[in-house]
Amino acid sequence: MADSLSKFIAIVIAAFLLFIFPVKNEFERQDETSRMFVLTETTKFVDSARNIGYITPLMYLQFSKGLSATGNVYEIELEHYHKKYDPIYDDPSVAASFKEDFSVNYSGTFTDEILKKLFPGDSAVTDRTYKMSKGDYFAVRIYNKNKTIATRMQEMVYNTKLPAEKIMVEYGGMVKDEDYWFSDTLYNNYTAI
Repeated sequence: MADSLSKFIAIVIAAFLLFIFPVKNEFERQDETSRMFVLTETTKFVDSARNIGYITPLMYLQFSKGLSATGNVYEIELEHYHKKYDPIYDDPSVAASFKEDFSVNYSGTFTDEILKKLFPGDSAVTDRTYKMSKGDYFAVRIYNKNKTIATRMQEMVYNTKLPAEKIMVEYGGMVKDEDYWFSDTLYNNYTAI
């Protein structure tokens, strides 16, 4: 009886080591490859937006389509912080009390507002370009919403519940330029979006 029990345990351990563990590792590498791909696509999108100073609907659609190539569903969070210079006064009601200094403040615009500008519900809107100014800050944060195969395998092997977010990427930086004239030409060429 002890021999059959030890043989059964040996078979279970061998199956785990020869099949389940390598498959789990392969799916984990696939997640890492997906994360690197998402990072590359995010870097291209953010750097493009930062270099030209705007986002067009076509740019956003190409970006989200590129992400879907991994077979995962992603949550995309956009952040834009507009840089503002506010003059400093001893008494704000008296213009002569200007202290010849400015404070730098940022006002934030986030995903919902940016997407409303890119994809308005009204088809009569002609300017669907989201514009940024030189010196602003633009960033994108992405994470997967679905459980990857590697996550499901880990849940099975470890007999536990794991969060779905496994592929997370954040990238951003300062806006370098403002090429608005080009965005109007680009919109006129792609009005069918």
